[in-house]
Amino acid sequence: MAFRKKSKNGPSVVHKGLVLYMGSSILVGSLIGGFVSGMLNGDVINLIYGILAVLAVILMLIPRRGTEEAGTDQLRFNKWIAVVAAFVVGIVSGIVGAGGAFILIPIMLTVLKIPTRTTIASSLAIVFISAIGGVIGKITGGDIPLWPTVFTVIGSLIGAPLGSKISAKINVKVLRYGLFVLIALTAVKVWSTIL
Repeated sequence: MAFRKKSKNGPSVVHKGLVLYMGSSILVGSLIGGFVSGMLNGDVINLIYGILAVLAVILMLIPRRGTEEAGTDQLRFNKWIAVVAAFVVGIVSGIVGAGGAFILIPIMLTVLKIPTRTTIASSLAIVFISAIGGVIGKITGGDIPLWPTVFTVIGSLIGAPLGSKISAKINVKVLRYGLFVLIALTAVKVWSTIL
């Protein structure tokens, strides 16, 4: 599913190297973050989430440079920045109990300058890896609600393939605008619970 093709005969829009570097790094970070979260106050966790949400909105507002439709075989990115950014996102996403896509996508788009379609497709695989680490970390920390987790997984298994098919048909600028709106709404929701 995550390695879907751009078209039936086209190349994959998932960059396997990006998933390997960022996925392994985010896995380690989310394991650590998930375990540490059990030691933190809920208000501290919400504050971390709120700050990250605002940072994500700011990153989405930075204008993009470069091509939006480069093939994954031509894609170049700074591996060190990718690994360190994914590790930090993993720690924080493990702490707050989120997959990390809300901050990972703006980092991939703005800092690493990954094309939008490749970012969306690759982030699905990376965040899936992050979620595995976060769940294991939360279980070892004794802080995971079973039924909300089950329903979230079911919803994700249904929604991810649908979103993948729909995003392949949408203009890249519309996708970016939609991502901005979703991330901004997340920031508003988080801060409304904090304040």
